[in-house]
Amino acid sequence: MVSLEKEKYRHSSDSDSNDGSTETKIHEEFQEGSFGEPTANAVSISGKSLSLIFTAGKHEYAELKEELSRRSRISAVALEEGQASTQEFNLDEFLHGLRRAQDSAGHISKNLGVTWKNLTVNGRSPDANTIPNIFSFFKIWRLLGIGVSKNQKTILQGEMLLVLGRPGAGCTTLLKIIANIRSSYTSIEGSVSYGGIDPRQVCYNEEEDQHYPTLTAKQTLEFALRMKTPGKRLPQETKKDFVNKVLFMLGNMLGLTKQMNTMVGNAWVRGLSGGEQQMTTSSTINCWDCSTRGLDSASALDYVRSLRLMTDVFKKTTITSLYQASNSIYSLFDKILLLDEGHCLYFGPINQAKPYFEKLGFYCPKRKSTPDFLTGLSNPNEREIILGFEETAPRFAHEFEKHYLESDIYKQMMTELQEYERIIEKEKPSDMFREAMNDEHQKRASNKTPYTASFFQQVKALTIRQYHINITDQAALISRYGTILIQGLITASCFFQMGNDGAGAFSKGGAIFFALLFNSFISQSELVAFLMGRPILEKHKQFALYRPSAFYIAQVVMDVPYAFVQVILFQACAYFMMGLRLTAEALLTFFVVLFFMNMTMNGFFRYFGASFSNFFLATQISGVFLIGCMNYTGYTITYSDMHPWLSWIYWVNPLTYSYKTLLINELSGQDFSCEGPNNAVPYGPGYDDWDYKVCIMKGGKPGENFVRGDDYLNEYLSYNPSHKWVPDFIVVIGFFIFFTVVTALSMEFNKLSKSTSLTKLYLPGKAPKARSSEEMERRLQQAELESGMESVSSGTTFSWQDMDYTVPVKGGELKLLDKVSGLVKPGHLTALMGSSGAGKTTLLDVLARRKTIGKVDGRVYLNNEVLMQDFERITGYCEQMDVHQPTVTVREALRFSAYLRQPSSVSRKEKNDYVEKIIQLLEMENICDAQIGEVESGFGISVEERKRLTIGMELVGKPQLLFLDEPTSGLDSQSSYNIIRFIRKLADAGWPVLCTIHQPSSILFEHFDHILLLVRGGRTAYYGEIGEDSSTMINYFESNGGPKCSPNANPAEYILQCVGAGTAGKAKADWANIWEKSSQYQALQKELDNIHNSSDKNPSRKAIFKRTTLAYWRSPEYNIGRLLNVLFTALLAGFTYWKTGNSSGDLLNKIFALFSTFIMAMTIIILAQPKFMVEREFFRREYASRYYSWAPWAISSILVEIPYIFFFSAIFMGGFYWTAGMHTASISIAYFYIIFSALVLWSVTLGFVIAALSESPLTAAVINPLIISILILFAGLMQAPSEMPHFWKSWMYWGVPFHYYIEGLAVNELEHVVVQCTNSDLLKFSPPPSMDCGEYMTNFFLYGAPGYITNASATDECEYCPFKSGKEFYTMRFDWSENHKWRNVGILFGFFAFNVIVFIILVYLKRKPRR
Repeated sequence: MVSLEKEKYRHSSDSDSNDGSTETKIHEEFQEGSFGEPTANAVSISGKSLSLIFTAGKHEYAELKEELSRRSRISAVALEEGQASTQEFNLDEFLHGLRRAQDSAGHISKNLGVTWKNLTVNGRSPDANTIPNIFSFFKIWRLLGIGVSKNQKTILQGEMLLVLGRPGAGCTTLLKIIANIRSSYTSIEGSVSYGGIDPRQVCYNEEEDQHYPTLTAKQTLEFALRMKTPGKRLPQETKKDFVNKVLFMLGNMLGLTKQMNTMVGNAWVRGLSGGEQQMTTSSTINCWDCSTRGLDSASALDYVRSLRLMTDVFKKTTITSLYQASNSIYSLFDKILLLDEGHCLYFGPINQAKPYFEKLGFYCPKRKSTPDFLTGLSNPNEREIILGFEETAPRFAHEFEKHYLESDIYKQMMTELQEYERIIEKEKPSDMFREAMNDEHQKRASNKTPYTASFFQQVKALTIRQYHINITDQAALISRYGTILIQGLITASCFFQMGNDGAGAFSKGGAIFFALLFNSFISQSELVAFLMGRPILEKHKQFALYRPSAFYIAQVVMDVPYAFVQVILFQACAYFMMGLRLTAEALLTFFVVLFFMNMTMNGFFRYFGASFSNFFLATQISGVFLIGCMNYTGYTITYSDMHPWLSWIYWVNPLTYSYKTLLINELSGQDFSCEGPNNAVPYGPGYDDWDYKVCIMKGGKPGENFVRGDDYLNEYLSYNPSHKWVPDFIVVIGFFIFFTVVTALSMEFNKLSKSTSLTKLYLPGKAPKARSSEEMERRLQQAELESGMESVSSGTTFSWQDMDYTVPVKGGELKLLDKVSGLVKPGHLTALMGSSGAGKTTLLDVLARRKTIGKVDGRVYLNNEVLMQDFERITGYCEQMDVHQPTVTVREALRFSAYLRQPSSVSRKEKNDYVEKIIQLLEMENICDAQIGEVESGFGISVEERKRLTIGMELVGKPQLLFLDEPTSGLDSQSSYNIIRFIRKLADAGWPVLCTIHQPSSILFEHFDHILLLVRGGRTAYYGEIGEDSSTMINYFESNGGPKCSPNANPAEYILQCVGAGTAGKAKADWANIWEKSSQYQALQKELDNIHNSSDKNPSRKAIFKRTTLAYWRSPEYNIGRLLNVLFTALLAGFTYWKTGNSSGDLLNKIFALFSTFIMAMTIIILAQPKFMVEREFFRREYASRYYSWAPWAISSILVEIPYIFFFSAIFMGGFYWTAGMHTASISIAYFYIIFSALVLWSVTLGFVIAALSESPLTAAVINPLIISILILFAGLMQAPSEMPHFWKSWMYWGVPFHYYIEGLAVNELEHVVVQCTNSDLLKFSPPPSMDCGEYMTNFFLYGAPGYITNASATDECEYCPFKSGKEFYTMRFDWSENHKWRNVGILFGFFAFNVIVFIILVYLKRKPRR
C-alpha cells in the first residue's frame, strides 16, 4: 500500500521566504566538493557552497535559482517572432511570480494525491502468443479459445510506487495502471484511488516519441497550450497572452528557444535531435516513463530540476521512471520505489534507501552512483556482498520483498499512508479539486468532461494544426494538385468536344462517370493520411487534449478549401473542353455535386481508417466496397440488368446519386441527333426517309431523327429527370452528413488500439520459461564471455581532419560541423560527447558516409588510405533510431547480419556460434526467438531491447571499425554497463571504437580512454586522452580557466558543465577558441598531416530472398488481406454479371464484367505500395552498412511476389469465371488465367515503381489516381478508339497495357459467341409499303452493316438485332481481332519486364535516404 501526494512529493511554500527559497540544511551524504555527482547541484554564491539536501522528506531548491538563470534567453514576444535577445530567464522567479499572480487572482490550486493498495497485475504468459503466418489465419478454432494458452504471468504484485528498476521489473506497468491504461492486462487486483477524482486527470507518456514530424516545435507546443488554456486566467490576460507566456517558459526551460521553428522530424524527416524531440514530448504531461532518454547528462539534470520546481510551486504530483539516473537527478526526488520482477524491493525516502540495503549486506563502491547501486541489486553479476553476509543477504525478488515488509521503513510508510487517508477523509480535497477543474474549463466547455477547451475551441485549434500539417507537406500538395491538373487536361482532350448525337450521349455518360471515378480515387489518399496520424491521436486522446470527434470535424473543415480548389481546377480543365452543357445552372450543378461527392468519399475512406487500425485491412476492405460502388453506379451495368440479390448496392451507393444528378444535369432537356452513320438503322444511300428508320440510341421514336434526353434517361437508365435535386442531390448531401457523423462517432467510441503495451510473439514452443534459480547462474556466466574475443590483426587506424559539413537552409547555408579533427587507433575507445544538438550524430553520419544531402569537406583515411567502396560493409554503425525488419525473430536477424557480413571463409556453424555468444552477452536469451515487431503496432520487443538488437546486429559482423550513436540511451545501468564493458573488450582486442554517449556514470566513463568533446555549432572543445582517473582531461580544463573538479565528481558531468551543456548551462569561456590555440591541438594537427602526407590516394581491393520470403510469410494481414480482397472482388463481379447470356445487350455486359477484373488490378497496385515502402526502410538501413547490394534486394522484392500472384490469380478465376458465365472451353480458361496473371504481375510491379518513385505513402496515394485513371481512360472502353482524338489514338491507346489486356480477354470470350437477341435488344421500325423487311434491308447489309433481321418476311414491323456474333461486335465497335490474342499476352509480359527494369533503376537511384 503506497501513496504519493502532491504536497509530499516536494514543495516549499512562497511564504517560507521572500525570495521564494527556504532555509537550506545540509545532509551529510551530499556535502563534499563542488562538481561531483553527489553534489552536482552545489553552486558557489558569494564564496559559500550550498548543497541540495532534503529535510523531513522535502527537498529545498533555493540554489537552483542561480543555476537556472545563467543563460541568455528569449522573451515571449521575441519567441513569437522567432528572434533572440539577450534577456536573462529565471525559472524560479518566473514560476513563483506566476503562482503569486494566480493566488492574488483567487485561483484555486489543484492538489491531487494518488494511493493504491494490494495491487496485483496479470498478463498473458509468453506462450500464449506466437508469431502469426499465413496458415495462422485458417486456425479458426483459436478464435473460440481452443488451443490458446490459458497461462498468466504476474507483472506487478504487492504494494508499490515508482522510480527504479531494470527493464521488465514492472515500472512501465505501474505507470500505466496509475494512468488507468489497463486494457492489455488480463486481470488487475487491488485499488487505485485519486481522492475521488476522475482517473483521466492522470497522463502517461511513453518513452517512444510520437509527434507530427512536419510541424515545428512551436506549432506542436502552441497546439497543446490552446487545448489546455484555462478558462479562468489572470485579470486582463487573453488566451493568446497565456499561450505566449507558457510558450516562453517552456522554450527557455527546455532549451528549445532556437529550435522553435525547426520541424520536429522523425526517423525519416530531418528535424530536432533525439534529445530535443524528447523535450518537446515532456512539456505537456505529468507522468513520465524514461523521459530523459536521449538527453545528455546536463540537459537531463536541468530537465528534472525544472520538473522539481514546477512540482513544488504548483503542488503537482510527478511520477517518473528513469534509467541511468545520476546522483544529481536522484537527489531531486523525495521517495523511491525499487522494483524487480513485479515485486517491491523498497519504498521510502531516498536518503534511507542506500543505508537500508547496506544493512542487508550489500556494498556500494566509491564511484558508483546510488541509482546504479540500487538497480544493480537484482543482478548477481553486478551486486557485491559484504563479507559475512553471504548467507543472509537476499538473492531473489521475493526475498528482497520479504525483508522490506518486515522493516521499520515499511511500517513508517504504512503510517504515512493511513495519515494521508485520514486527511483525505477529513478535508475532502476532491471537492476543491473539482472546483479548480471547473474554473479551468473554458466558456461553454462541459464540467462533466476532462477536456479544458470547449468543443468549438477544440475544432478551431485542430483546424489550425491541420492547416499547418497540410501546408508543410509540399510534396503531397504539389503531387495532388499537379495530378488533378494533368488528369483534367488529359480527360478533357480524350473526350474533346463530344457531339450531340447518340455516340456523343454515350461518351458523355463515360466522361461523367470517369470524373466521379477520378475524384473517388483522389479521396483514397485520405485513408493513408488518416492512418498515419492514428498513433498521435491515440496519445492525445489519453492526454484528454481533445475529443477524437473534434479532430475529425477539424479535418472536414480543412477539406472544404482543398476540395473547393480541387473541383474548381478539375472543372476548369475538363468541363469546357469536353463540350458539356454551357449554362450557368449546369456549370454550378456540376461543381456543387462534384464538391459534395468529393467530401462524401473523403468521409467514406476515413470511416474505414477510423474503424480499422491496421492499414492493410482498412485499404483492402475499403477497396472491395469501392469496387462494389463503381460496379453499381448504373454506368457499367444499368439498373434494369442488375440481379435482385445485389441490386440493393445501387440504392445505398453515394456514387449512384452523384452520377444520376450529373447525367440528368447534362442530358435532360436536350435533343440528340440520329443523323450520320452508326446513329440510325438502316442508314446509307436510299435510306433517307425517317418514317422507315429508327435511332439506335435508346429512347428513339420511329419517324423522329432525334432522341430526347429525358426519354433516353427514362427508358435506358431508368432515371427520372425530375429527381435531379430531390431526392438525388439531397441524398448526396445526406451521405456526406452520414459519413461525417458515423466517422466522428466511430473515432469517439471505438478503441483506437488493441494493445496499450508491447506483447511479444514467439516461435511456437520457444517462449521463455519463468525465471528460476538458474537465472543467477546464467547471469554469472556473462562475466566470462568476453575472454573469448579474438584480436583483430589488421590494426585499423581511422582519422579525420578539418571536417566541415554544411546543409542548405532557407536563405543560405548552415554549418553543422566546423573544422572537427580526430583520430581513432587500434585499441582506442573514444567517447564523442557534447550537449544535445552539438552535432555528435551529425559527425558520426559524416564519418560513416551516411549523409546524402549537404556538403562535406575534410580528409578521412582508414589505415592511411582513402575510403574505398567496401568501407560501409567493413565498419559497424549503430544508429540512434532502431530500424529493423519486424517480421523476423531476433536470432534470425542476427544470423542474417552475420551470414552476409562475416567473410565467406568462416563456416556457417562458426557464425551461428558467434551469434549465440552475442545473444548471451547482450542478455537476449529470453527474446532471441521473439518476433522483432513494431512498437506502434503493440506487438514486438521493447524499445530497450531494440537498442540491444541494434548493437548486436553490428557486433555479429565483426567490423574493423565500430561507430555507435548513443548505445546506452534508453538502457538501464546494468545493460549499459554490460554493453560498454563489452565494447571495452572489443577495443582491447584491437577494435577502434568511436561512441557518442549522453549520460555516462563515473563507472561507465572509466572505460573510455579518449574523448572528442563538441560544443554547439559543431566545434571542438577538446580531443585527446582522458588519462588515469580522468586526470589528463581534467588538468586541461582546469589549466585553461575551468572550475576546480572535486575528487568525487563525475568527470563526464564536470566537462559538460564546463562547456555550458544543458538547457540552463552557460560556458564561462570560448572553449573552441581555447582548443584551437592549445598545444594539444597543434600536436593532433601535426599527426594528421603526417597521415595525409603518407597516405595512399588510390588503393585497390541467396540469403536476401530467403529473408524476404520469410517476411512475407509472416505478414498474414497483408497476404490474407489480399487473398480476401481478390476473393470478394471476384465473387462480387461474378454475381453482378451472373451467367451473362448471348444477347446483343449481354455483349457489352460481358465486356464490363471483364472490365471489373482490371479494376481489381487497381487495388493490387495500391496494396503493393505500403508493403514495399516498409521493406525499403529496412533495406536502406542494411544497405548503408553494406549487408548486401541494391540489386539482389530489388530482384528479391519481385521474386517473392510471384508465387502469391499465381495463387491469387487462380482464386480470382475460381470466384469470377464460372459465376459470370464465361466460355468453358479449356483453351479459353487457360488463356484467361495466363493473361490475368500477366496483368497482376504487371500491376504489382507498377505499384512498386510508383512506390519507389515516392518517398512517402501519401505521395504515392496521390500519384496512383493519375496513373490508374490514364490506364482506364485509354483502354478503349470509356471512349471507343474511333471516338478518341487522333493525338491520343496514335500513341497513348497503343501504349496502355489495359488495351491489350481487355482486347485479349474480350476476343477470348466473344469469338465463339453467336448472338441471340432478346425482345428488349431489338430495334423496331416499319418497312416501306409493298416491301418486306428482308427486301428493305438488303442494301443495308450489302453496305457492310452488322446484325440481322429476325423476321425477314414481315411487312408491318421489322425487328433488327444489331450484331449476329461476338466477333462482329468487337470488330465493328472496337477494331479488335482474335489474331492478336497471344500477341497481347507477350506484350503484357513485355510491360511487366519493362516495369521490373524501371523498378531496379529506381531502387538504385533511391537506395539512400535523404539525411
